[in-house]
Amino acid sequence: MNKIWILILVAVLSFNAQAADKKAKKPKGNGAQAKLIAELKLSDEQKPKFQALQKEQKAFMAEQKKRSAEEKKTAGKPFYKARNAKLKELLTEKQLTQWKEFQAKQRAAREKKAQEKK
Repeated sequence: MNKIWILILVAVLSFNAQAADKKAKKPKGNGAQAKLIAELKLSDEQKPKFQALQKEQKAFMAEQKKRSAEEKKTAGKPFYKARNAKLKELLTEKQLTQWKEFQAKQRAAREKKAQEKK
């Protein structure tokens, strides 16, 4: 009887260890951002600058959630104008074209999702 309990205990511990391994292998951070960086083929010099721009946008979007619709429009225009200027400086023409295509796909997906909710 003791052998059965020991076998059960060993089996439970091994399953827990496997589950912990799977969780540990899960990549940290934003997978979409990593995929985008790979698609844009950013250089080692461009990556931290691009990630800083993304982080800046994330913080701005968090602030936008607290604002009214009119405040969002007035705050958003200058922010995105400055952001686009920074992206033009950072990215090559080919990368900028890929970025705009990515943005168009994202916009279309958001619009489709909004239509489905109606």
